Amino acid sequence: MIPTSPSQRIGIVTSRPEKLADYFPTAAEPDFLPTEPPFTPDDQLLIDELRRRGHQVSAIVWGADTSRLAERFDRVIIRSPWDYMDSDELRRGFLRWLESLAATGLPVENELPVMLWLMDKHYLLDFAAVGVPIVPTQLIPAGGTFDLEVFLQQHGAAVIKPAVSAAGAGLEFLPDRQTAWSFQEEFTERCQRGAHLVQPFLPEVQTNGEWSLVYLGGDYSHGVHKLPARGQIMVHAERGGSLRFADPPAIVRQMGDRAAAAVAPAFAKRGDRTCRIPLYLRIDIIETAGGALLSECEGVEPELFFRARPGSAARFAELVESRESR
Repeated sequence: MIPTSPSQRIGIVTSRPEKLADYFPTAAEPDFLPTEPPFTPDDQLLIDELRRRGHQVSAIVWGADTSRLAERFDRVIIRSPWDYMDSDELRRGFLRWLESLAATGLPVENELPVMLWLMDKHYLLDFAAVGVPIVPTQLIPAGGTFDLEVFLQQHGAAVIKPAVSAAGAGLEFLPDRQTAWSFQEEFTERCQRGAHLVQPFLPEVQTNGEWSLVYLGGDYSHGVHKLPARGQIMVHAERGGSLRFADPPAIVRQMGDRAAAAVAPAFAKRGDRTCRIPLYLRIDIIETAGGALLSECEGVEPELFFRARPGSAARFAELVESRESR
């Protein structure tokens, strides 16, 4: 029997319906398609579970007027606003919208300060500061300069990412010094518009792929193993990568648990701040010859792969019901 709790009016934040065409279907899952746009098919599993429990669930396309949301909803869950990273203007607009949403007084998951922290990938340096092994990362601040050719001379190949991005948006792979030299001018221009990360390329990405570990309420739920297409480095299914649902090897699971436990102390590195355990996180890990490394910790818009573990959507729903507003 489905547990009962007071019915809530829950808003699920997502993106424009047409954005879903960029992600579904994929070659890995050609039949996994949206049935109730603008909800993603993965979010739909959660929404169906919440509705089975008696809750009213509606979509909120981010950017919508926030002035009346407190009258319509008891709680808001940020899930799939995947189009905010499509341009610098949209990224800035999304940040303003989140702040406007927080000003309504509605309970929002994950909490706004945690989401703002995790939207900027130099949070990786905060994890490193509390002892979590990360993919080696150099932060180039907005307006800064950096010699890519010298970096390639030291590391052989590199990956460039905007500090604020998702789903591989803006990622560049530099396989050699000539490519780095050719890209230098454009990179300098990009850095004038925003901060970037420079990381040595880890060849294990092409052989070992990347593990995504989902944590609900701080506890491990399930894992997804992703591999890029032959000769590529992007593991995303919508970019030709493959995926399988499986629990990770012990070394990867241990790193995921370590990173999940380090969220609060890493967050505190940005000042004397505390946070409660996020409702959801997806922790991405690369297994290398030197050990497992934290690649990303996502708490704003990650796909949570509820289909990977029967009962995970129900667990998420239970957490929603049990968490008090703050």
